[in-house]
Amino acid sequence: MAAFTILSEENKTLSSIEKLYNFLSDFKNFGSILPEDKVEDFKYTAEQCSFTIKGITPMIIKIVEKKENELIYFSSEGLAKFNFGLKAQFTGLPENAGTCKIDLNGDLNPLIKSMAEKSLQNLVNTMSKKLSELVL
Repeated sequence: MAAFTILSEENKTLSSIEKLYNFLSDFKNFGSILPEDKVEDFKYTAEQCSFTIKGITPMIIKIVEKKENELIYFSSEGLAKFNFGLKAQFTGLPENAGTCKIDLNGDLNPLIKSMAEKSLQNLVNTMSKKLSELVL
């Protein structure tokens, strides 16, 4: 297995950091930053969400760490071959617009990593862009 970290582009937000942090802290909203054409069967509870990325096994996401108005760290569960951490980071004053970015880290077989890296980069960039464009 090979450890990896993929960083999204940093994007200026249209909404305040506090509103985006609160929005993303609620799992019912997590699906809105995922690429619609690649995700299906999105479900959520107060504690977690689950979905399938087309062509990949279903996954469960939980929040494992939060720093108010700064970061939310999500972790996957139940994937035999690909467990990962996803960190949404916010920069700026809570009541103002600021910036956001998404980091993805985990361990993958080096061959699979080389094949999936471009798709994973597109995923985190899409998620960060969609989060930044929300008007709340």
